[in-house]
Amino acid sequence: MTERRDLFRNVSAICGGGTNPAKFREIDLKTNGGFPHVEAEIHTGERARFYEDRIKNKVFLVNFMSIDDEQNFPVTANLAKTAQLLGDKVGREVFITSITLNPEKDTVERLAEFASKHNAPSGWCFMRATAEDAGTLLQRMYHFGKNIGPQLGRIVFYGNGQANVWGSFPGMIRPEDAANRVTWVMPKEVPSTPRLAGPARLGQNPYPWNNRAV
Repeated sequence: MTERRDLFRNVSAICGGGTNPAKFREIDLKTNGGFPHVEAEIHTGERARFYEDRIKNKVFLVNFMSIDDEQNFPVTANLAKTAQLLGDKVGREVFITSITLNPEKDTVERLAEFASKHNAPSGWCFMRATAEDAGTLLQRMYHFGKNIGPQLGRIVFYGNGQANVWGSFPGMIRPEDAANRVTWVMPKEVPSTPRLAGPARLGQNPYPWNNRAV
């Protein structure tokens, strides 16, 4: 539990202590989905722009983490199982971003080792932003209206940046359920010919539009 308390202290410091994190920076939802320009190092040693490279026009998964915190709350390990189920879609159709909340301790080298440990595919990047930028992204993703709660860091965000569809699920959800939710927000092919109303063929789902994850 010590690591967990340390993580909350880091986040509290990032977001301004006991103040309302929503006041950290004004959010303009009309520009880039409310995301400020944040460019940061990733575990490969390269730099990436959070919104432009990881969210815009993409199907995405985003979580906030700390390597030390994973010892007690293995959200990244669970996310790795989801990535396995998504297979070659990761890096081609789905992009995963894990943002450390402890940039001082989670160096690029340490993040690279952590990514290797979880067999992270090329479409999954571990981002090391500054404390201020991490707080800004945290503020936008959670859209805080009150002080930080104990659920922080256990939520995974997903969505379709082109369709502006967003959702979230618990970090320790079954990987199969997480993969289903991501698949649901992926673009669907439009039939070349319209489908007429009427009974479905034997073995065919009569309500394909209702295949949402519960």
